[in-house]
Amino acid sequence: MFIRSITAPNPGPFTLDGTRTYLVDDSIVIDPGPDIASHIDAIVDAMPALTTIFITHRHADHAPAALPLKQRTNARIIAPAGVLDETDRIVRGGDVAEGLEVLATPGHTSEHVCYLTSNGDLFTGDTILGFGTTAIFPPDGNMRDYLASLRTLRAREPKRIWPAHGPTREDAVALIDEYIAHRLRREQQVIDALHAGAQTPTEIRQIIYPDLDPRLARAAEIQITAHLEKLKEEGLA
Repeated sequence: MFIRSITAPNPGPFTLDGTRTYLVDDSIVIDPGPDIASHIDAIVDAMPALTTIFITHRHADHAPAALPLKQRTNARIIAPAGVLDETDRIVRGGDVAEGLEVLATPGHTSEHVCYLTSNGDLFTGDTILGFGTTAIFPPDGNMRDYLASLRTLRAREPKRIWPAHGPTREDAVALIDEYIAHRLRREQQVIDALHAGAQTPTEIRQIIYPDLDPRLARAAEIQITAHLEKLKEEGLA
């Protein structure tokens, strides 16, 4: 399986250097990205025989380019339920489409899926990034589901991770282990802050991130809220 990528011109705090659209062999696109004309032109130029567009989840930096690509190439769209009304095939965990196994990975969003090849190439969307960590924004994002999804991916022992943001990782299993360990460390910090008397996400953030850039304070508190909701679901907070 021959894999290339085109990075959309949409860099930012959550997209890193931009959304990576993957071109698989001569006919498959994974995560077409945002509806930016230059990006769509680049995909069409690189994939004149495009037949299938896969989407991992509905966010605006992943899915919108699918419709203009479909209009220009007549490719069919494959995605989980809730991504696009114009989806030609709705997939769920356990399905296989065009040789790609669909793995249900809710957490970043409720409908998120990853795609795994028989050679161990794992397309992770926003479940795992090439560097840094993934944002979980409740109520659609769910930390408990997210950790379960990471363990689902770990159990498959992939060889390579092709994230929608950041570089390809050859250390797939080690990276997944790192992601799980990071979330569990953060959860323990939240528990310790509660034991120390903190009662709100802001108070917890001030303990865990005492020197945080104020511009990042709100995002950090949302992540803390996601951890608190997990602990509440488990009867621990």
